[in-house]
Amino acid sequence: MSIPKRGHETDAGIDLTAMSVEQKRPDVFFFDTGISIHLSDGYYVEIVPRSSIIKTDFFLANSVGIIDPDYRGRIFLPFRYVGKADGMQAAEELLQQRIAQMLVRKLEPCRIEVVDSLENTIRGTGGFGSTGS
Repeated sequence: MSIPKRGHETDAGIDLTAMSVEQKRPDVFFFDTGISIHLSDGYYVEIVPRSSIIKTDFFLANSVGIIDPDYRGRIFLPFRYVGKADGMQAAEELLQQRIAQMLVRKLEPCRIEVVDSLENTIRGTGGFGSTGS
């Protein structure tokens, strides 16, 4: 087991290490971090790839992972392989490496309300680049 830790005291992310790997599809690999967590009340975790993952042919398959406060299972990291070589061999080269990080976030409870209409704003309904380049 590799205990998650920050690289530096001021780092936001807590590094996660790939301890074992299982191939789920030809291009998808689940890395086992070897850990489960219990969060303090009022918090959850976001999982993001470490920036150094760009040096490999892997990227986090679900973009951002969410670990809910009541989840007690093992943390697995799904990565997609986009390289041309043997994916399992490439995955095995990542074992014992820090490949992702946990960001501990405050959970902000909110109420969902269904309405018939929304108030108008200057931006309105424009999306995807509607505020200029």
